[in-house]
Amino acid sequence: MPKDLHIGRLADANGVQHADDEYYYRPLVAGDNLFTYVAHVMPGGYMAPDAEEAERVDLSLFMLEGNMLCYSGDEAFTLEPHAALFIPRGVPFGVRNETDTAVSFVLTFTPPPKIETIESWLARVPEH
Repeated sequence: MPKDLHIGRLADANGVQHADDEYYYRPLVAGDNLFTYVAHVMPGGYMAPDAEEAERVDLSLFMLEGNMLCYSGDEAFTLEPHAALFIPRGVPFGVRNETDTAVSFVLTFTPPPKIETIESWLARVPEH
């Protein structure tokens, strides 16, 4: 495989929880212009819209499993498996899982956080 390409395998990706919010993710690929992970939101899990983060990134979301309640401003809507959503920079976005099973989705950030490698980034994330 060419040295500039990177294959991320979900089975090999370590899970990270960045806060005590029942939301965790497994980084797959990172580059100069994007960062992609698979997120899992446990039943009752909630990640509030973050206006500060929204100013920094565009997001692309693709639902894998479950039905997830999404928030943008004062509006709420549900995403189902195999739905894709673009969240432009400047639009705060949050999620909640009100079901009895975990929901999973792929989330891509552009631009990415400052990441040299996924391994070095994981080493900086505090444990929860």
